[in-house]
Amino acid sequence: MNNDLYTYSKQMQCYLEAQEKRIQQLEQEIKRLTEEVSVLKERPPVHIDRIEYKFDQLKVESLDGTLNIGLNPSDLNNIDEFAVNHQPVSPTSFPFPNREQIVKKMTAELMSNLDGMIQETEAQAGITLDASYHDFIKHDVERQLEQRIHMYFDQAPPTERSPHQFEQLKEKVFEQVKSDIQVALMNFITHSKGQTGGNHTNGV
Repeated sequence: MNNDLYTYSKQMQCYLEAQEKRIQQLEQEIKRLTEEVSVLKERPPVHIDRIEYKFDQLKVESLDGTLNIGLNPSDLNNIDEFAVNHQPVSPTSFPFPNREQIVKKMTAELMSNLDGMIQETEAQAGITLDASYHDFIKHDVERQLEQRIHMYFDQAPPTERSPHQFEQLKEKVFEQVKSDIQVALMNFITHSKGQTGGNHTNGV
């Protein structure tokens, strides 16, 4: 009986010592956490002011880019099919005699008219571009012309490819490309007004 009581007392003492040790550890942990919270509270808060972008104050000093005649020539290589009356039709080459010479002759004729087309478009838009822009336009147009003429010939339907209609087809392709150039010129010159202010013919 006495042995049992002694054993129980010894176990109880060990348990109390363990609990006291655990309480001390918890108190130390609480103290450490309290100190960390105090340090964090003393740090100045991070403040981010509102960020504003004033796009209306941006100024474009120069205008550059690409003058695209209708479709971008780089897009022409990605065209797999066209549609006629909402039905897909694959474009086929139109290998008529002297095709390269005819395309080059049409290109030369369009280029010879380009200065007049630029001036006419400037007059319509009321904007006169610097001479450097004229050179830029002529370079970009010339770079695209032959490929665009070839494209329109290859788009021609079979009913327009007969020999007795070929002269009419050449005139049609010429006018299509000329119209594309006129649209591209108007878009480019009008865009130049928004980018740089342009040089207005009325002095404004």
